[in-house]
Amino acid sequence: MQFRLEKRREPSRFMLYATPVAAVLLTMLLGGIIFSLIGYNGFGAVREIFLTPLTNPYKWQDLGVKAAPLIIIGVGLSIAYRANVWNIGAEGQYIIGGLAGTGVALATWGMTGWWILPLMVLAGMAGGMAYASIPALLKTRLNVNEILTSLMLTYASVQLIYYLIRAPWKDPMGMGFPQTRLFSEAARLPTIIPGTIVHLGVPMAVLVGFIAWFVMTRTVFGYRMRVVGAAPSAARYGGFSENKTIWLAMLVSGGLAGLAGVLEVAGPFQRMVPGFPTNYGFTAIIVAFLGRLNPLGVIVAGVVLAITFVGGEVAQTTIGLPNAATGIFQAMMLFFLLAADILIKYRVRRVTHQASVETA
Repeated sequence: MQFRLEKRREPSRFMLYATPVAAVLLTMLLGGIIFSLIGYNGFGAVREIFLTPLTNPYKWQDLGVKAAPLIIIGVGLSIAYRANVWNIGAEGQYIIGGLAGTGVALATWGMTGWWILPLMVLAGMAGGMAYASIPALLKTRLNVNEILTSLMLTYASVQLIYYLIRAPWKDPMGMGFPQTRLFSEAARLPTIIPGTIVHLGVPMAVLVGFIAWFVMTRTVFGYRMRVVGAAPSAARYGGFSENKTIWLAMLVSGGLAGLAGVLEVAGPFQRMVPGFPTNYGFTAIIVAFLGRLNPLGVIVAGVVLAITFVGGEVAQTTIGLPNAATGIFQAMMLFFLLAADILIKYRVRRVTHQASVETA
């Protein structure tokens, strides 16, 4: 007797959007049980991580700031993944975007002018696109797997940060700390709500999500991404070049990751520091899948993952939960989501030996 996976008919829209909710609920339940078994207040941790950021008005501003980069990067990844282009190196593109924006901020340090911040944004997007073009080139010219190349380039970008802030970009007045000088006022993102840390990048992230939704559902570009990802043979028959699609997907996802990087360095950080790599690029992979590769769903998923970041910080101080707990909850969320996808798209069928012989 053997078992095999058999594909079900196309899952309903309700099931597609109900499974992310179920994944979050299962994460809360199992996470509470696991942390209780290892000696923590497990369900107290679930309360602090998933509910306190929503019930405490003082944490709402943190949610917006944390969600903004996750949404922007997640939207870019959702577009690439729709086309079956697996950009796993968004963290590296986010870092290069932040470095490119930092370069402009340092070159214009002490200057004033409305043009400085837009120039930083353009530099950040260009930096992210340039870094994403490396795996795109290797994929289209040498058929090198973009998963490996984009991922490995992430670690090179981290080392580039450490070099720059310890040598050429080191703050001469920083008392030896590895960091750049504080950006000029013209190179910082303005806050949109006085007395809070909510900066201009937060509404920009939501706007990016809505623009991406329109592009993916109402334009030829979006149609190309969806067709190439869903039916490559039909796409070739329709005249869509696979290589061109790879380039477009990588450049868009890399450019948006770079945008998130420059908004982050010009907003919350206001200088380049060793702690700039915050794993937003990796977490955005969960955001993209939790949002069902739909830009509007990514906005909601970005807020959900931001809740775990903010709630994880709260749980560290109130319950003494380790910092790694946030990553554990996020990993469980992705695991349950992928498991649910398999269950709604496939079913396990028992095949007897006799049936197998007759089929042969």
